[in-house]
Amino acid sequence: MPVHDEILMHVVARLDDETFIHCRRVKSLALSLGKTAGLPPTELKLLGQGAFFHDIGKSFLPRDVLQKQAPLSPRDRAIIKMHPKLGWDFAELIGLEEGVKRIILEHHLWADGRDGYPDELTGCKPCFLAQITAVADAVDSMTSDYRTAKSLDACLEYLEENAGTKFSRTAVEIFKAAASKGLVPLPQSAPVRSLSR
Repeated sequence: MPVHDEILMHVVARLDDETFIHCRRVKSLALSLGKTAGLPPTELKLLGQGAFFHDIGKSFLPRDVLQKQAPLSPRDRAIIKMHPKLGWDFAELIGLEEGVKRIILEHHLWADGRDGYPDELTGCKPCFLAQITAVADAVDSMTSDYRTAKSLDACLEYLEENAGTKFSRTAVEIFKAAASKGLVPLPQSAPVRSLSR
């Protein structure tokens, strides 16, 4: 195994189980959206890698902050917002491809460039693969907690309300197309209802 792969797997192993499983689900959903969009194999490869490693920066954050059950303090939020930049720095260090690095860095930027983080990138629009990953990340986060898991309809409503600002309109339309074909893999905890629209 090349040294760079060995280091990468060591860092992935530092992720807590919940984050690791989330990353696998985001990869699966992002690839489903990428295939629905008709992306070529080279782009799908970058999308799959970037979506899987999108939260790799969290492996460098304090676990007590990541696993905190109480509401996050402003300091905690500031720490968590560091993960895209930490992930980018690590990806740069080990030589991951540019498209993968951009997904890691840009997946929390708003599609319109007006908000999101890292703060120093506010005003920049994320690349298309990061926009797809952002939708996959949001959907998995909304559907994975067994206590508060949202239905597919509720996810779609949230995405549509934020299309053109937080999320790319194109990525939201791709999600709708994939969902209408039954191509959206959801965690078992999510309430599964067919789309009402």
